[in-house]
Amino acid sequence: MHAAIVALVAVLGMVEGKAFLHTPNAQCGVPVKMDATCPIVCARSVAQCPKALLGASIAACVTTGLTVCVDGSCRSQCPASVEPVCVCAKTGFVLADASASTGTWVPCSTAADTNILPINVNYTDPPSVLYDKPNLPVWKACQATANFKVSDGNVVFNTCNAVPQTRTKNPLAPEFLATYCIMSIEVLILFIYFLIKISRERNVAEKDFIRIQEYSPTSTPTSKNPFERDVELQEIGSSSSTSNADMDGLRFTGYRTDPIGVIANMTVIITSFIWMILLAILVLDYYSAFSRFNFRRDSDLLFNDHELLSTVFIVSWHFVLVWFLGLKAVQERSESYFGRRVPISEATLVQIEKKVVDSVAIANMGAISEFVRSFEARMRRFFRAEHSVSMVPVKVTSNGRRYIEFECVRYVYDDRAGRFQPFTFSVGPTFADLHQQVRGLGSSEAHDRTELVGPNVIAFPADTFYTALVKEFSGIFYIYQMMSLWTWYYYAYYYMGLVLTFVIVSSGLSKVRVFLQSQRRVLSMANFSGSGVRVLRNGSWVLVSTEDLVPGDVIEVVASTHVLPVDAVLVDGGAVCDESSLTGEALPVVKFPVKNDPSLTYRRDDSTKSNSLYAGCFVLETQPAQKGKPVLAIVTATGAVTSKGRLVKDILFPSKVSFVFQEHLKVVFFMLILWGIVMLVLSIVLLGTTGADAWFYGMFTISQVLSPLLPAVLVIGQSVASERLAKKGILCVDLDRITLSGKVKVYCFDKTGTLTKEGLNFLGIQHSLISAGGPKFGAVLNDFGSFPTPIRYAMLACHSVTMVGDSPVGNFVDVEMFRTTEARLGRPGEGTDLGVPDTTVVYPTVNGDPDLQILKRFEFVHSNAYMTVLMRDPSDGKMYAYLKGSFEKIRDICEPSSLPGDAENNARFHASEGCYVLAFARKEIPSTISVSEAASMARSTLEKGGINFIGLCLFRNELKHDTADALEELRDGGCRVVMITGDNMDTGVFVAKRCGMIRSNEFGEVLVFKGDVDPRDSAKVIWTNTEDGSVISQSSLSSLLAAARLGNYRPTELAVTGKAFNALLAAGSMRTLLFDTRVFARMSPDDKVMCVRLHMEKAITAMCGDGGNDAGALKAAHSGIALSEAESSVVAHFSSRDRSIFSCVELLREARCALDISFASYKYLIMYGEILAFLGLIQYYFTVNMSQAMWILIDGSTVPLSWALTQAVPAKRLARTRPTARLLGPETVISVVGMIFINCIFGIVAVVMLYGERTTNGNWFSCQEFDGAYYDIRRWWELADNFEGAVTGILIVFQIVHAAAVFGIGRVYRSGFFKNVIFMSIYGSILVLLSVLTLSDPNALTCAFHINCGTSAAITRLNQATGTKYATNFWGQPTEYYTFSGHNILPMQFRLRLWGLAMGNLVVLIAFQWGVVLTFGRAIAKRQWPQTRLLYKP
Repeated sequence: MHAAIVALVAVLGMVEGKAFLHTPNAQCGVPVKMDATCPIVCARSVAQCPKALLGASIAACVTTGLTVCVDGSCRSQCPASVEPVCVCAKTGFVLADASASTGTWVPCSTAADTNILPINVNYTDPPSVLYDKPNLPVWKACQATANFKVSDGNVVFNTCNAVPQTRTKNPLAPEFLATYCIMSIEVLILFIYFLIKISRERNVAEKDFIRIQEYSPTSTPTSKNPFERDVELQEIGSSSSTSNADMDGLRFTGYRTDPIGVIANMTVIITSFIWMILLAILVLDYYSAFSRFNFRRDSDLLFNDHELLSTVFIVSWHFVLVWFLGLKAVQERSESYFGRRVPISEATLVQIEKKVVDSVAIANMGAISEFVRSFEARMRRFFRAEHSVSMVPVKVTSNGRRYIEFECVRYVYDDRAGRFQPFTFSVGPTFADLHQQVRGLGSSEAHDRTELVGPNVIAFPADTFYTALVKEFSGIFYIYQMMSLWTWYYYAYYYMGLVLTFVIVSSGLSKVRVFLQSQRRVLSMANFSGSGVRVLRNGSWVLVSTEDLVPGDVIEVVASTHVLPVDAVLVDGGAVCDESSLTGEALPVVKFPVKNDPSLTYRRDDSTKSNSLYAGCFVLETQPAQKGKPVLAIVTATGAVTSKGRLVKDILFPSKVSFVFQEHLKVVFFMLILWGIVMLVLSIVLLGTTGADAWFYGMFTISQVLSPLLPAVLVIGQSVASERLAKKGILCVDLDRITLSGKVKVYCFDKTGTLTKEGLNFLGIQHSLISAGGPKFGAVLNDFGSFPTPIRYAMLACHSVTMVGDSPVGNFVDVEMFRTTEARLGRPGEGTDLGVPDTTVVYPTVNGDPDLQILKRFEFVHSNAYMTVLMRDPSDGKMYAYLKGSFEKIRDICEPSSLPGDAENNARFHASEGCYVLAFARKEIPSTISVSEAASMARSTLEKGGINFIGLCLFRNELKHDTADALEELRDGGCRVVMITGDNMDTGVFVAKRCGMIRSNEFGEVLVFKGDVDPRDSAKVIWTNTEDGSVISQSSLSSLLAAARLGNYRPTELAVTGKAFNALLAAGSMRTLLFDTRVFARMSPDDKVMCVRLHMEKAITAMCGDGGNDAGALKAAHSGIALSEAESSVVAHFSSRDRSIFSCVELLREARCALDISFASYKYLIMYGEILAFLGLIQYYFTVNMSQAMWILIDGSTVPLSWALTQAVPAKRLARTRPTARLLGPETVISVVGMIFINCIFGIVAVVMLYGERTTNGNWFSCQEFDGAYYDIRRWWELADNFEGAVTGILIVFQIVHAAAVFGIGRVYRSGFFKNVIFMSIYGSILVLLSVLTLSDPNALTCAFHINCGTSAAITRLNQATGTKYATNFWGQPTEYYTFSGHNILPMQFRLRLWGLAMGNLVVLIAFQWGVVLTFGRAIAKRQWPQTRLLYKP
């Protein structure tokens, strides 16, 4: 990248003496310093003052008969307290004998005297003589002009001898010994502690380091005991080794607090503070803050002279850098190192090593990213850093049981196994077992369980502000920033050091604030509130705190305004719950007790969802099995293993995702560091010195090349995007996901509640008629009064609806169906005397139907996909079992003779029209069976044999009004949109067509093939054409897909069921067909997660859902957005208050804008460093610099310009492409390298143009070249008062500001260049300021920046020589200018040419960026360096 620069610099530094362009003023004779001011002359008495140097004020004092005091004042009597002007007690006066250092001296003039005229000084001494005494020629010239002797000791100049410069540093000098001692003493302490530690831990057996598999609450039980823990532990015998690196889990190592280790650790902390104090002392000493404490008494510095001081600072700086890098490297294991390793049985602290899980890789990240990931993995293995390390304290229960807590899980020490292990308790496992456990627990057993599983809290150590601060600011880049700022503070650049410190600290504090707010939000969600819960203990009811609940407790369920604190299963009575905060489900859900059936097993999954109560839900109403009896539930899980606890744990410990931008950034940082080191060497070479000052110049170059602001800019860009998203109702819990979302290529959507409206609208029924030819379907009816009686009775009775007040609640399909009947539902157990306790009466209002009695309900079970009710018609006493569920399931259990011949095609037709299809069936109970006998029948008996199909019930889920428009914009924006739903496949295909997810093209109507498993072979997938129902072979399908992919055939899309998806996945075909499949139907929550992960292998994938059963997919995706504010939506990276999928469009607009802006900001800061690096080398060659004000302008403008770049608003519509995320991609490299080359050319042209003025335009630059050999480079700000420094400085600032403008160009992903009003205002202001500085005549503003400025005498002389009329006296004019001519005023013609050059530079950069990079260059790069592009259909 920097080949041209390196070649140029090599040429510049090749010739000794730096004679590549010139030897400064080679033909101009002896250099002459104009308008030098003589120092004040001091004499033993006023009478001995030379008349030529006697000030007018002093002469007037003598004339009036007053006394001249030692401070130069004129008084009748001099007080003893006045401070003398002439004092050189330490080193003596210049050009005076030793006796001149004693006695009383009075000044011969004061600063107010104007009769002492400046003189011109000829520099006849060589630079080597003048290095330590740069003012020696001035003193000599003043002595010659004044014509007085100094050998008699009566007259001296008021200038002290310079402090002797220590050219050869003694490495054993006291200053260095202090630095060595700090490190040596600490190293010795740590080494002694190391020896002590080894000797004491030698006998600790390796078998005491226990490794166990990571806890999973879904592990298989290891015991038949229903209350045995269900975590599977790896058995480790006494002879087993823990060196098995393949074991994936946790490694526990025991430690105790070691007093000696505590002392050693304290010395590390103290040493760290001492290093900081030492650097602070060195910095302050640079500014002579300790002059009165100098032990040598021959300097104003503690460390004698600046050269020695700088050397000590450099040595100390490197020690500090190594020290803090070392601390960072061992940070995780420092606590264990300073503890004493002991057997796990004796430990008071436990070190837990958890295998580092590789971050989720994104497909097609390129060779560079893969190399970085591979290199990091090898380095982790080499340094044995494959595990993250945590230290947790061992706690003790009231009974003396020892335990630890890690990632919200309690691990209890098992004396028999000799290890810590997690415990959880299974209830049941059968429904009958649950009913036997309603006697509750005893107090002692409950206490034992509390000690094993812990209290019912989701315990995690919330960070304090201090701990969050330490976590944030202990990062490796903060160490680099801190060490860079120390050099700035030391080397007279503390102004911008303070500014950058403020920006960096503010950025870090902003991240800490967001982190703590997010953590507090999770903590508030994790905490339970309430006065207590009634629990059955020791056979009686007691009120206990929610924290004291344990698995197996029998609790009374009551309606409450507080959330339920545990997971539980209903065993007696029912409940109506609001689970909206967990699942996003808008309607309340009815819960039923488990039946006393030994054949059914209770599992904490969706199969028993209707029997389970979940922590975090609200109980709205309870329904006792008998009036006056409590509703009972058995606690199944507490704390972190509840559904809510797992949710919190997922939030607290998320999986990391690797992004190409982040992987390239590591390489870029490494390259910039190497380039900075090269610049350090080149700086030393070009400055022509190997002293400490060359090191500082090089370190400044490194801090410019690798700007300390780089991380802060990314955080600012993400924060701005997050704030804008928040204003649009989209909350972000992970800032890094914003830029990641800018590369989303695949967007997966849930259907119900996401693409479509929340509820279903009742459409009608289609009943089965008995005809001579067998059953057939009648017409679709939508008037409830005209429905056949069996269908009406099914709609009145076969549902899970219950009443809360006057409102029906339950499953939204059941509620919509029951509302259609306009019937009223009684409460269980009321209005009947049948002796069946759960009987519920339905009161119809249409057709005079009799009141119907629901004797028993068997709720909907996902594994069966239907529900059953036992109903009695009191008008004739007949009883029926009504069944309602998916057509496929009902069809399978019905008598074949009751099914119409076209039943399957008919159901498929309705589904293809977007209908949600349910089937009804019924079974008449023989009259010989009594009501009580029927009510006690098992479900399996009711649902076996004699079931007749009676018809279909149709609902329609309407699209949201803006779904089609949003999906169209996503597709036009280059995103592939996919549906992943648990609904019927035909319904999914219909909705996909309606919303434009599946659409035709110019080749014709879209072909859709449905894939489902063969009923006879579940491993085989059958593909069916939705147009005619024909079956197509796999080979024919592959041919059609290949033609469609090439774009020369009708568009072809696939739809698969969950079963087909898993079959294809097992066969290895799903990945091939993935980007041809548009609809994934009948997908379980686990299937949704797997489907999203498959897409993540191919492209950056986003998931949009309501946060219910798709919460896992939302969390797994690269970018998950939940259209819900439910607690479960917190697992998603984004959540939207607006339920419209236009939230997805807004997210992508902001994300693409943020990614593009982050790229622009990074390129700008890199360009900032390269501009300063290259032009800095030119300045080093001429030994010139810029003034402090110019440096402040450069760095002071960089901060607001970087911030202003982030204020660009997103483009109004999504572009077809996505912004690049490859920092080392062809487009980025061409852009940055090309701009560097252009800027280099213009920099060289500016210098050549300046030196051309030696022979043109009046030869005004002849003999005006700056010769840095006569100046002290430590006083770098004095190297700015020359023409070379002014010209290069002006161009540097112009180029840096122009870089921000050029990288601000872009209207594809963000608003146009001129629409960023904030940026244009800041950029325009800086541009105007630079133009004024470049083009203005001398004035206060230009003199503040040391450009086009000079002393009054110099400007007067220039006016006389050139006929100009510059102002010679104005406010802010310097009295001294550090150049021989006394000014650096450029002629107007040159100023105009220089300003034109700077503007031309801008034009060329814009033309290059806009015309070459963004148009031709992009096309050429894609052709010459093609990436493996993902072929897909949006």
